[in-house]
Amino acid sequence: MSIDGRIAMKTGESKWITSKYARQDVQKFRAKSSVILSSSSTILTDNSLLNVRYKEFDKHTLSIFPKKIFQHPIRVIIDSQNRITPLHKIIQTQGKIWLIRLKYDQYLWPKHITQILRKEHDKQINMLSLLKLLGKSQINNVWIEAGSSLSGFLLNQNLIDELIIYIAPKMLGHEAKPLCILYNKLKLIDSLEFNFQDICQIGPDIRLILSPKKNKTII
Repeated sequence: MSIDGRIAMKTGESKWITSKYARQDVQKFRAKSSVILSSSSTILTDNSLLNVRYKEFDKHTLSIFPKKIFQHPIRVIIDSQNRITPLHKIIQTQGKIWLIRLKYDQYLWPKHITQILRKEHDKQINMLSLLKLLGKSQINNVWIEAGSSLSGFLLNQNLIDELIIYIAPKMLGHEAKPLCILYNKLKLIDSLEFNFQDICQIGPDIRLILSPKKNKTII
C-alpha cells in the first residue's frame, strides 16, 4: 500500500504500488500457507492468479521449499454471486481452487475446481462457517489477499492473527481506496490496536508484521 494507507486508485488501478521485491517476498508467504483466501471482487478487479510462482524462487528459497515435497496452497475464492466462470484466467492455472458459494452454477468445471456451498448471512457467505470448514479440513495457515471490504470485516470480527503490510514510498490521495473499511463510527478509544512484531526494508518498500492486541469486536 501507499504511505497514506491506500491500496488502489479510485478506478481500481493498483499495478503496481509496491516494487517487484515486495511482490517476490509475498511469494514466500504464499508458499508457506495451506490456503490463499480471496474474493471474486479481487479476482475480477486485478485479474489475480493467486498462485505461487515457484520458478521465480532463488536458490535459498528453493532450499526451504524443495520441489519434491512442495505443495501449492489451495486457493479459496469467496464468490457469493457466482461471478467467476471457467473463462477467467485463474481457472486456467494448475492447483486446487475452491469456489465458496451460496448455490451451484451450471458450468462444466475442470477437475481441480470445486464448488462448495456455505451458509448465508445477509445474502453473503457466512465467514465463520467458512473458517470452521477450513479448520475441519485441517487447514490452519490461511494467507489472505483481499480488498478493503473483506479485510475490514475480518479485522472487525477479530479473525486476523497477523497483519503483513508492504508500504511503498508513494502517496495516492484521499480518493484512492483504503487498506480496509471499518463499517462503524469509531471513537479513538475503540480503535483497533496492534503490536509491531517486525519492521524491515524490502527493496524500496517497508514490510510491517503486526499482531493484534485484544480488540473488542465492533458491530
